[in-house]
Amino acid sequence: MINNELEIVKFSSLLHDIGKFYQRADNVRSGSKMYDSRYDKLTAEDYGQNGAHGKWSADFVRGSYGDEIEDLVLHHHLPSKSINPKLCGIVQKADHHSSAERIASDEKQEVLDTPLISIFSRIALNNSETDEYYIPLEKLDLNDSLYPKETTNQAMDGWNLKPDYERLWNEFINEFKLIDAENFDTVLALLKKYTSTIPSATYLSESDVSLYDHAKTTAALATCRYLFDRDSENKLTKNDDQECYLVVTGDISGIQKFIYRISSPQDAQSGMSKRLRGRSLYITLLAESIVGHLINKLNLNSSNILFCGGGRFTIIAPNTSKTIDVIEEFKEKINLFFIENFNSELYLSLVYEEASGVDKDKEKLDLKNFGKILQELNSKHFEDKKHKFSQNLEDVFKIEDVNYDDLCVVCGKGISGYKDDDKKICAECAGHEELGQAVANSRYMIKYENDCEIEGSNFFIDLLNIGYIFKKSKNDVIKVINKYPEISFTVYILNSTDFTYLIDEVTSENVSFDFKFLGNNVPNIKGQPLYFEHLAKISKGANKLGVLKMDVDNLGKIFSNGFNHLNEDNNFSSISRVSSLSFYLDLFFSGLINEIVDEFKVFIDPCSDCADKFDEIELEFERDKDTIIKKSVYRPKDGAEICDKCMENAISTIYINYSGGDDLLVLGPYDDIIKFSESFQSKFKKWTADNDSINISAGINISGAKFPIGKAAILADDNLEKSKECGKNKITLFNEILSWKSNGLQKGFYDLLDFAEELESYAKNKKISMGIVYSLLKIWESRSNVKSIEINNENDWYNDVNERISKRAYVPMLKYKLRLISDRTLRNELDKKTMKFMPWIKVPVSWVSLRLR
Repeated sequence: MINNELEIVKFSSLLHDIGKFYQRADNVRSGSKMYDSRYDKLTAEDYGQNGAHGKWSADFVRGSYGDEIEDLVLHHHLPSKSINPKLCGIVQKADHHSSAERIASDEKQEVLDTPLISIFSRIALNNSETDEYYIPLEKLDLNDSLYPKETTNQAMDGWNLKPDYERLWNEFINEFKLIDAENFDTVLALLKKYTSTIPSATYLSESDVSLYDHAKTTAALATCRYLFDRDSENKLTKNDDQECYLVVTGDISGIQKFIYRISSPQDAQSGMSKRLRGRSLYITLLAESIVGHLINKLNLNSSNILFCGGGRFTIIAPNTSKTIDVIEEFKEKINLFFIENFNSELYLSLVYEEASGVDKDKEKLDLKNFGKILQELNSKHFEDKKHKFSQNLEDVFKIEDVNYDDLCVVCGKGISGYKDDDKKICAECAGHEELGQAVANSRYMIKYENDCEIEGSNFFIDLLNIGYIFKKSKNDVIKVINKYPEISFTVYILNSTDFTYLIDEVTSENVSFDFKFLGNNVPNIKGQPLYFEHLAKISKGANKLGVLKMDVDNLGKIFSNGFNHLNEDNNFSSISRVSSLSFYLDLFFSGLINEIVDEFKVFIDPCSDCADKFDEIELEFERDKDTIIKKSVYRPKDGAEICDKCMENAISTIYINYSGGDDLLVLGPYDDIIKFSESFQSKFKKWTADNDSINISAGINISGAKFPIGKAAILADDNLEKSKECGKNKITLFNEILSWKSNGLQKGFYDLLDFAEELESYAKNKKISMGIVYSLLKIWESRSNVKSIEINNENDWYNDVNERISKRAYVPMLKYKLRLISDRTLRNELDKKTMKFMPWIKVPVSWVSLRLR
C-alpha cells in the first residue's frame, strides 16, 4: 500500500472523481449493489455538498490503495471529516482550481443523458457564433466514431448513455485488474483511454471538460500545492489567490533551419528522406526529454506536463525558489549543449509566470484565465529570443584552434573523420538518418531513464539521462526490458490504445505502460521502404513528387482568447480547457492522420479477379552497387472497386515526415498529396466541430524526384506562408492562392479540383482534346489583362480576386474555341462551367496536364 505523502496526494487527486464514472455505470445495473455497505449510512454531512460520488470513488480505491487514499477521495468535498484534513484540503483546493472554469447550466441536466460537449464548439473569435457539438461516449482509439456530432434536437431525441457507461466501466475494470495500480503513469494512461470522452460535470454545469482532463490537472495542481507547502518558506493558506503555482513554458527556436539545413545538397541526397524524418523526430524527442528531465528534477509527474509538441512545452510546477533555481540552471546547461553540439543553431527559451488558483480581484494571473498567462509567457519568449545565449556569451564567442580533416556534406560541420565514408557525413547526421529509419512503421517506443546510454538506443543525451528505442515486434521490446531490470522504462504502443497485453510477459517491476499516437507511416513493400523517386513514379501521368505543409491558423489567439465569449469577464480559458484543447488538437495531428493516410493506396500481388483493375508500376531498387532488383506495385484505375483480399496487400503512398501538435509535413505522389490536402482539411473541419474560428492553411510544392527534398520542403513552407499572409484558411498550389471553399463568384480549391477531375475525364475519354484544355489557360493569360502583382496581404488578395472576376475580355475567344466540341450537350455544359472557373483556370489545366502527361 502507498504510504508516502506525496504519492498519497498524487493518487487521491487523480482518482478523486473516478466515482462519477462508477456511479453512472452502476445506475444501470438492475438489482446490483452499487458500493460496499460500509458507505450506506453516509450523508452530505459526511462527504459534503455535491460529494455523493465520493462513495463510489472510495469504494473503487479501497482495495488497491489503502485507507488513507480511500479517506481522501471520500471526503475531498469536506476535508474537515478526513483523518488527514491537511492533505485532504490540498486535494480539495486542487479540485476547485482545476474546475474553476465550470459554467452554470441554464437548467439541471440529466447526468446519464448528457454527453461531453466538444471543446472546439466552445471556441469563438471576433464575435462569431458557434454551433454545439458533442463527443460520442467511446474509449479512445483511432476511428471515425470519435468525430464530434451536432447536438440538434433530432440527434438527441431518445438519447440514452446508460448502456455505454456500463460497457465502458466493465472494460475499464477488466483492464485495471491487469495493471500495477501503484504505477502512476500506467493508471494515468488507462484513465486517458477510458475517460477522455466522459464529461467531468453535468448536473449543474455545462459539460465541456472531460473527466480525464479534470483528473489530470487536479493531480498536477495537488502535486504543486503539496510541494509548495513542503519546500516554500510561505506555507499554504486557504486563500485561492495565493500564488503557489508556476507555469513554465519552453520553446526551442531554430528548428526549421536545423531540419532543412544542408551544406551540399547534391552530395547529401542519399538517405535524405530518413534524415529529414529523423531530424523532425529528434526535435520531438529532445523536447520530451527536456520536459522529462525537468519534472524529474522538480519531483513532479507526467500529469504536470500540460503540453509537449513541435519543440514547445508547458508544465505547471510549485512556485518555490528551488523550482526557479532548477529552471535557470537547466536553461544555461541546455543552451551550452546547443552551442557545443549545434553551433548555436538551436536555442531554448525557458520562461515562467507565477499564478494563483482563482483571483476574484483580478490583480494576479490565475488559472481560471490561463489564456492570459499564456499571453504573458509568449511576450516573455519574444523578449528572451532577442537576447539568445545571454547567459552563455563567453561560450558562444570562444575561439578554438581546431584543425578538421573533413567537412560533413549535410551539416557542413568540421569533423575529424566521417561516420560513413561513402556518404561523407558526420556521426550526428548519421544518427538522425538511423533514427528516421528506426521510427518508420515501428509499433513500440521504449523510453528509459539512466545515467548512460544502453545498447540499441536510437536517441540519448547524457545531459538529460533519457533515451528512446523504437521496435517493431513485441518480443524485441520484452528482450530489452528484461535485459535491464534495474532501469526504469516506459513502453508506449504506437497508434493503438491496446497496451495491457504486454504486461504479463514483462518480468521487471520498473516498467510503466502507455500509448502514444505518432504519424510515422513510411510507404514500404514488405519492409523495403519506397524512396522519393518511387513515390514520384507512382503518380499518375507525370513522375512528380508533392510536398505538403499545413498548420492551424491563429492558434495563439485561439488558446488565449477563444473562450472569452463564455462570460463577460473574459476569464474562461482555464487550465482544464487549455489542456483539453491541446489534447484534442494533437490527437488529430498525431493520431487520426494515420486514418487519413490509409485512404491513399497502391497494392502488391493483386488477385486474378482484380488484375484488370490496376495499372502496374515497376520500381527499381539497388541491392548493392552492381545489383538492381525490380518490384511491382499496382495503382487502382479510377473508380475501380478492390476486393477485401487485395485490400490486405495495400500500401499507403503518403510519407509522413512530421505530424503533431498543430502542423504537418508530408510527401508523396503529387496527385495523392493534392487529394490528401483536401481530405485532411475536410476531416479537420469535421473534427473541430465545423467551427468558423478554427481553420488550417496549406502550401504544396510539386517537383521532380531528383530535386533536393530539403529545398522542396522549404518551397512548400514558402507557399504555406503565402496562404497565411493572404488572410489564412487558404491553400497555395500551382502558384495560386486559393480559399478552400467557393464564395459566390470566387471559386475555391474544392470546386476547382472537382472541375479539374471533370476536365480530365473528358480529355481521357477523348470527348475533348488536350489542345482545347491547354487553350483555356492561353486564352485567360492573353485576354484577361490581369496585372501580375506580388500578393502578400489579404487586401491585395481580395483586390486580385475582384479584378479577375471583373475581367471578361476572354469570353468571345473562349466561346469561339468551345465551338470545336462536336457534342452540343457537352459544349453547352462546358460553356457554363468554364465561364465560372476561368479566373482560376490555371489550377484545373495544371492538374489535367500532369495527370495525362
